[in-house]
Amino acid sequence: MSEIDVDAILRQGQVFADEVEVYVSRYEDLSLEQRQMAVSSVFEHAGQNIYIRVIKDGKIGVSATSDPTRIGDAMKAAVSSANLSEKIEGWNGLPGKEEIASGKDPYDETLEISADTAAEYLSRMNAGAEKYSEARVVTAGVTLMKGSSVLANSNGVWLERKFTDISLGIDAICDGSTGYDGDSAPFASRLNPEKIGEQTAFYATASRGGETIESKKYDVVFSENVVDSLIYELFSDAVNGRNVLTGKSIYANSLGTEVANPKISFSDSPMEEAGDSWRRFDTEGTPTKKLDIVKDGVLTSFLYDKKTAAQAGTVTTGNALRAGNGTTTIAPHCLTISAPRENVLERPCLFVKEVIGAHTANPLTGEFSVEVANAFIAEGGKLNRPVKKAMLAGNVFDILKGEITISQSAKAFSGALVPQMRIPDLQVI
Repeated sequence: MSEIDVDAILRQGQVFADEVEVYVSRYEDLSLEQRQMAVSSVFEHAGQNIYIRVIKDGKIGVSATSDPTRIGDAMKAAVSSANLSEKIEGWNGLPGKEEIASGKDPYDETLEISADTAAEYLSRMNAGAEKYSEARVVTAGVTLMKGSSVLANSNGVWLERKFTDISLGIDAICDGSTGYDGDSAPFASRLNPEKIGEQTAFYATASRGGETIESKKYDVVFSENVVDSLIYELFSDAVNGRNVLTGKSIYANSLGTEVANPKISFSDSPMEEAGDSWRRFDTEGTPTKKLDIVKDGVLTSFLYDKKTAAQAGTVTTGNALRAGNGTTTIAPHCLTISAPRENVLERPCLFVKEVIGAHTANPLTGEFSVEVANAFIAEGGKLNRPVKKAMLAGNVFDILKGEITISQSAKAFSGALVPQMRIPDLQVI
């Protein structure tokens, strides 16, 4: 790949705009897919993306290219974009050069991006699935990625970051019942492919012959996957500064008020060691730090980048991330929850491993109605009896006001550290 002269881009941009920002992302990845116990496809990519953002008279313009020979055209497109944009009232400039906390990047020096490495992960997942021989592995996949980025702007910011990611997934079937499990991490040492395969085959096998249960309210335990896709997803949307400004958040007028049970707190902890996407600075160059979002039930902060902070008359919280087209998005770096802890499966409950339809939940009201998958009547820490089809209905924001408890352990997702969650009196149909 061609070397990018970032300084030259900054100099060029300053001829046309008041401020210029350049973000260069490089990556290489390899994906291996398996169908019916045979490798079906191998995809390998390497590339780079150059994102240019300019500010002219308080207006922001963005452009991107993957072709270094088109940087001049991208600069003209960014300036044209700025000319057509609305002025951001209160804009106080791109970040300046600040001291960045020391720390490591989520980068595994030992990771080799190769078909042999990916094939070994597939083999280990398959070996784990063999513990439940009645189940048949249907598909499996491995993606290995290694990348780096450079962020620079005309205010003297120059920051570099490296990252790796290993993503594993496998699904199986047994007498019409299915199971799926997966995990991802920046470090090979954090992954257990055999366990992923074993869990997948277990859920496919154990879910057979499910019983029909009575429609009523149950104590329900959500797996980490369900908490992430339903509870954390809607909560993150509700505290996103852009949604607050546009009136798309139920919390828009709730800053400083109680929005959750006083026993519950949410924080964004960008350098949480158990997380998987450590960030010492966001993709605008703002240093990151731990941020209390809900403290003892009280909403204390929203998440902002530079633009939305200016529009809200406040300061950025360092939560800018980069979208595929070069614009900034807003999200937690590592969302964590504090709540009463217990063995959530010890007392009788309905345990739900997966749900179908989490994406249909209403992000504004928090209402959801989803179908369960791999659900069990549980007690004494064991999944005792599989449950046939059932629906769950409720409201995420009401759940957070209730007497929830969480598991002692948590699983790392992109942007979150997620426990299992026990929810009392949830409607099951």
